[in-house]
Amino acid sequence: MKRILVTLLTAVGITGPFVAHLAAQSTPQEAVIPFAFIVSNHTMPAGKYMVSRYNQGAPVFSLRGPSSSIFVQLPKNEDGKPQNPSLTFACYGKQCVLAKITPPDSETAYALSQSSIEKNLSHSLGMASMVAVKLSPR
Repeated sequence: MKRILVTLLTAVGITGPFVAHLAAQSTPQEAVIPFAFIVSNHTMPAGKYMVSRYNQGAPVFSLRGPSSSIFVQLPKNEDGKPQNPSLTFACYGKQCVLAKITPPDSETAYALSQSSIEKNLSHSLGMASMVAVKLSPR
């Protein structure tokens, strides 16, 4: 009996943090992005993306697309009640860069710092147009 109890407690101790981590992930949201875009120095193709918050304690999001996926950490945040859940892109001509994620049911919208690619686009092409793509429940 003691051996069974020790085995059970060991199993709970090992799997407990894993289960808590899975519970912390958010419900995926869907975004249909009609253009290729740049995020974290990677070019992502146009298509349907599943966006979810990877960790409730830190602003880390996962974007899973038709042929690729990426994790994005968003160090900056904008306080206040965000607008509709969306992904916002800064577009310079035909080049778009992910600029902000506004998750559903959040008091914060998360903005990416301007990457070197975006700084170069801004310098050579000037002002960006901001394009928002709606996030909807899966």
